[in-house]
Amino acid sequence: MFKTTTDAELAGNPIDEVIGSTIRYAALTSAAKLGVFTALEEGPKTLDELAAAIGASTDGTRAVADVAAVLGWLALEDGRYRNGPLAERWLGKDAEYDFTPALLWAYELTNVMWELPQAVRDGKPAQSLWERWADNPEAGRDFSAYMRIKSRLTVQSIVDAVPLPEGARRLLDLGGSHGLHAMAMCERHPELSATILDLPEALADTGAAIEKAGLADRITLERGSFLSGDLGTGYDVVFLFEIVHNHTDEENRDLIARAAKALRPGGRIVVLEDVRGEQLDEHNAAFSLAMYACSGDRTYSLPEISGWLTDAGLSGVERIALPSSVSLVVGTK
Repeated sequence: MFKTTTDAELAGNPIDEVIGSTIRYAALTSAAKLGVFTALEEGPKTLDELAAAIGASTDGTRAVADVAAVLGWLALEDGRYRNGPLAERWLGKDAEYDFTPALLWAYELTNVMWELPQAVRDGKPAQSLWERWADNPEAGRDFSAYMRIKSRLTVQSIVDAVPLPEGARRLLDLGGSHGLHAMAMCERHPELSATILDLPEALADTGAAIEKAGLADRITLERGSFLSGDLGTGYDVVFLFEIVHNHTDEENRDLIARAAKALRPGGRIVVLEDVRGEQLDEHNAAFSLAMYACSGDRTYSLPEISGWLTDAGLSGVERIALPSSVSLVVGTK
């Protein structure tokens, strides 16, 4: 897509690919942010019609739309733009999984990554995601919507793999946000009730989803931070799903210790994480870098996670591999 030379000795110039990737990323995230794909759900539009629909200049609209068309997200036929096969498959109200929130979150991630060199120098970003969202709550909502869609792809395999202790009745879902995991667990296990503890902005739409699922009598929402304070008692299982990569070793050690106190004897803590392996992995390394840019944190290895669990008095720690990049790490009190 972006080539600066035809010299045979420089074929496949990796620097060109870096620049080309940046342009592709900018075009697609900007198209989502501007509402290009949403506008074209109504039908094909000329350049002037598309620019008017998104409230933008014609030259700017053409520049973004042409790259999106080259990449197959849009199509340009007979002077009209329409959503291409990729947009129809992955974006919009008619898609089985509408990943528009992922592109909107990726747009915000651009701003985060722009400050990465300074974060590396300083040892942490100038602002965490949560501090950014206080100033820009729309970005927080986009992230939560992205997590909801992403979790729909994996929730059933996770629920299938979670080893509930015998006779389990009470689940505490820390940072449960969209509620998909708690709802799926309650649907799978009719005897189970759940409490979801998360920040108010993360739970903004969760109550309505629980009501729609008919689970309002079995799932309770608690609005607040799980980073300090008592977490209650008598729980059979505590979920920490995709939580620890957003926190320091010290914070995770304290959180798991308090979660262990909330368990009854025989109860289990279940950690869902992209576990760092002994060998470098492309996905995990990239994800860990994103976490560093977002919050100054990282992915953790199995020995590190296991150490938090055993130090909190849990035993029989096991790792359960899942079809995606994440694993369950389980400890029993």
